[in-house]
Amino acid sequence: MLAGRMKLSHFVVLAVVVLGLGIFGLTRACKSKGDDAPPKPTMADPVTPSAPPPTTATTTPPTTPPNGSNVAPATPSGDTKSDLAAREWDAEVIAWSKRSISGDKMKDATKGKSYKLNLYKDADKTTVNRAKLDINRNDKFDEKYTFETTKITLQRAPADDENYTETYHWNGTGWTKE
Repeated sequence: MLAGRMKLSHFVVLAVVVLGLGIFGLTRACKSKGDDAPPKPTMADPVTPSAPPPTTATTTPPTTPPNGSNVAPATPSGDTKSDLAAREWDAEVIAWSKRSISGDKMKDATKGKSYKLNLYKDADKTTVNRAKLDINRNDKFDEKYTFETTKITLQRAPADDENYTETYHWNGTGWTKE
């Protein structure tokens, strides 16, 4: 009789464990992939890079300069001229200017991306007012952003040496050299 009860109790324990694992597995499978990711920054008036004007059969598409820089080609008259075209990360970095962070510094706000973004909020500010970007994650910041009430300033270190020799201002669609 004792042996029969032991087998039944083992069966009950095993059934409870299997049932618990099944419920855990179902909840993980039903959970959407995006639930684990931190929320992306949003703002009421998002800043997104504008699309380049469509090319026609009589014009040739712009080419990248041989030195690999991101300098934008001249735009048709009437358009805002940008000396440096908006890059893939500009909209994300600029969106942080309307958001706050806990504390005065947030390291690597873009974990998992090909670039590293550190955010800074000075003591007298309520939102992020500075940012540093390491485009290739080599622990040398390539760009510094400063967010002021009416302008956004970008300082670049083209040699990837943290020597910021170029200064630009955001014009709404790209960067204009100072």
